[in-house]
Amino acid sequence: MNNNVKKMIAGVFALAMLFSFASCGKNSNDTEPTELPTVEVTAEETEPVETTEEVVEETTAEEKTTQPETTTEEETEEESSVPKTKAEVITYLNEALNAVKEERPGLKKVYERDAAGDISGLPGWLSNIIRQNETKTYRKGTDYTDIFPAAGYSWSSRLREIDVKDFSITQDGKYYNIRVDLGNETNPTPGETSSYGRCMSVVTVSSAESIPGIKNVSMNYHNGYVIARVNSETNRVVSCEFSAAADVQATVTIIGKISVSNIVSTESFTDFEW
Repeated sequence: MNNNVKKMIAGVFALAMLFSFASCGKNSNDTEPTELPTVEVTAEETEPVETTEEVVEETTAEEKTTQPETTTEEETEEESSVPKTKAEVITYLNEALNAVKEERPGLKKVYERDAAGDISGLPGWLSNIIRQNETKTYRKGTDYTDIFPAAGYSWSSRLREIDVKDFSITQDGKYYNIRVDLGNETNPTPGETSSYGRCMSVVTVSSAESIPGIKNVSMNYHNGYVIARVNSETNRVVSCEFSAAADVQATVTIIGKISVSNIVSTESFTDFEW
């Protein structure tokens, strides 16, 4: 019986092998089943392609995001370099004007003083003192301590925010046009003791009273301003102007008390050679 069972089992394996070979032969000759391997291969190949497209899309998105950010930073940096606030404009102006005495460029100076009010009743000698007009040219290396405002000091301007009533700055190509306006001040003194003295060559009461025949002087300064045109690339002045008006009261020998309004003094500087 055991032998019969063994023979039956051997027969079953033989039949199974026969059907297996028949099936393989049929698949190799039939075209329909070939679609299955093709579908599987396409699916496998598609996944890497989809992954590649995602990477390209992500990279492109990153590049698009990065480019505007870089441009914005450059524009912001350029805009931030322009003086805008009152404090920034005053600081920039002070540094530009102080550089004149420090670096000593060549320049031309025009000084003018006249009275906008009527001075016909004054004696000729006094009118001549009030009216002044002088033009001078200076070479590079000149010591501007007593020539360029503020006269008598190694610096030109030490204005503060509290000294400035109003200000403006405009840009014209590579140039900044800056203007600061001062308020009213009675009997200003030279140097850092007064607002006008911080940026101008003021006439003091003592110097006015040193003129023979004049005493009891009182001066009210007003409408003062400083204008400067500065090269924004070099931060050097190309022209500037200092101006102030003064209402003067004094006692003059023989004449008595006098009052002259709007004696305007202006110092203009051009033709800078750095």
